[in-house]
Amino acid sequence: MAGRSGAQRPNGAMQGKICQFKLVLLGESAVGKSSLVLRFVKGQFHEYQESTIGAAFLTQTVCLDDTTVKFEIWDTAGQERYHSLAPMYYRGAQAAIVVYDIVNQDTFSRAKTWVKELQRQASPNIVIALAGNKADLANKRLVEYEEAQAYAEENGLLFMETSAKTAMNVNDIFLAIAKKLPKNEHSASGVSGPGRRGVDLSENQQQSSGGCCK
Repeated sequence: MAGRSGAQRPNGAMQGKICQFKLVLLGESAVGKSSLVLRFVKGQFHEYQESTIGAAFLTQTVCLDDTTVKFEIWDTAGQERYHSLAPMYYRGAQAAIVVYDIVNQDTFSRAKTWVKELQRQASPNIVIALAGNKADLANKRLVEYEEAQAYAEENGLLFMETSAKTAMNVNDIFLAIAKKLPKNEHSASGVSGPGRRGVDLSENQQQSSGGCCK
């Protein structure tokens, strides 16, 4: 479990500084975006996950050596009718995970489109990770690992194959993003995004006001 309680030392003192970052998940419908977030935030997996409507908002922390990274996560809907809403969620985001399904070639093509859109319209320094989800179905794969890895390297993306079902690399991909994000005083934003929030699945929501790294 990515340290929900690990942000504090045993004596109750906060561990180093706290940085808050906005992270958005993008990808075709049914690739497992919500399942990845649910696994990361609550350590759970539901075989039948309802489609996200609009976007869902969750938070989770990752603890590095001297910094606690708090992710404000926007899990966006993958259906085409919600595409026009996406800029509202990735605008101002410091990180993005673009998800595809390794057993569906079309979702990989769609992921490439999302990457191009982020590179063109999102923050210039956004950290983008590519997640090939449903790695537990590797025997049915239609997207080769090497193909996706080569694409990620060409575009400067973090890349991992993940499985929300088995938890493979789920915490690892968020941790890799946390390590790559800048931790200076002005690097992260305290703005959580659209004022109208979606379903909140996280526990102990303590929203900090203002910026990060206090």
